[in-house]
Order: sequence, then structure tokens, then C-alpha cells
Amino acid sequence: MKLLLITNYNHKVSKQLIRFLRSKKINFDYIDSNKKKKIKISKNYDYLISFLNSEYISKSVRKKIRINSFNFHPGPPEYPGFGCYNFALLNESRFYGNTLHIINDKFDNGKIINVNKFRVSYKKINLEKLIHMTHIQIIKQAKKFINKILNNNLESKCNLKWKRKAFTKKEFEKAREIKLNDSRENVLRKIRAFSYKNYESVYIKFKGYKFEFEKK
Repeated sequence: MKLLLITNYNHKVSKQLIRFLRSKKINFDYIDSNKKKKIKISKNYDYLISFLNSEYISKSVRKKIRINSFNFHPGPPEYPGFGCYNFALLNESRFYGNTLHIINDKFDNGKIINVNKFRVSYKKINLEKLIHMTHIQIIKQAKKFINKILNNNLESKCNLKWKRKAFTKKEFEKAREIKLNDSRENVLRKIRAFSYKNYESVYIKFKGYKFEFEKK
């Protein structure tokens, strides 16, 4: 078996997954999508696994995969696409999870193979904690799936469907804007949903200027 892993190597769990593949003595290559603006490959593989990867996997890449291409999306079917963590916090969701699905021509749209959900307490959670909890669960999900590949046990009877079209970057940008007439409650909810390290947070527009919130 020859496997291609596409992942963002900045994530600790991505490094854990690479160590796991090596421990299983799997013949694999990996691409750090954090350093690639466009994914291209020249070799053929049996499987492609996209793990915490936000870059688009084109049909030209998938044509070089003999069996199938899979993506581990860090969100449940209710939150496909961009900003999945953020929208869940904005909605004060009481659950979250990870979705394993077949890759097709659209982001987070292919047949769902497996969903792993867990409960969250909105009052005790923030964006950093939600990401951490999700990564703990997604590495478990990935290891279990790879073991199924090794044991030739990939049959799935999952009937779950995506609940909506994938969130876009445009929707993400609109959601993180604080309006001048927003209530104090909504402002705090948006800050909670979009504050994480040095990533894009909330902003406000005033008299032609854009003011970004910076977490310290």
C-alpha cells in the first residue's frame, strides 16, 4: 500500500499522525500544505488522506489515487467549510465533532464515512479549548481509520448527510465584523468565537477605517 498524506505540519496532531504512520511501517509520503499554495503530485498512490488541511485537492491530483481520497474535517456535518469552529461558537452549539468524508470537487461535500461527535459546554469553552478538544478527537479518529485500511475493513454504513453548503471565507469575514449597533452580549460572543492566538479576530468599521481586535 502506498499512501499520500496532505496536512498542515504546524499542528501538533499532524506530527503525531506522521509518527503513527511510521510506527505502522506504512509506505507513505506527506505534503505540508502550510507551505503549498497549490497541491500538485507526480506519483501515483493507493490512498490520499487530507488531515487538517485547508488547501483544495483538485481532480488532477485525485486521478493519481488508485483507490480513494479522504478528508478529515475538524467539524461535524452541521459546520462544513471555512470557520467551522467559529460558527459553532457563534451558535453556542452544545456539541461539536469531526467528519471523515470522501473528497470530491467541492469543499466538505463528499460522501460521509464517519462522524465523531462530543458534547461541549458553551459557558466553559472558548476557541482555543474547542480546537484543542477537536484535535484530541480527530487524531483518534484518524488512527482508527488507518487501522481499518490496514485490515481491509473500510465498509461504511453511515447515512449522515452534510446539513448545509460549506461556509465560505466571505461568510467568515461577514460573521467576524462587529456592528455599531451590536448588543454587548453579541460583541462578547463574537470575541469569544474569533479570538485565537495571532489569527484573524473581530473587527469594526468606522468612518472608512477598519479596526482589528488584537489578542494579547
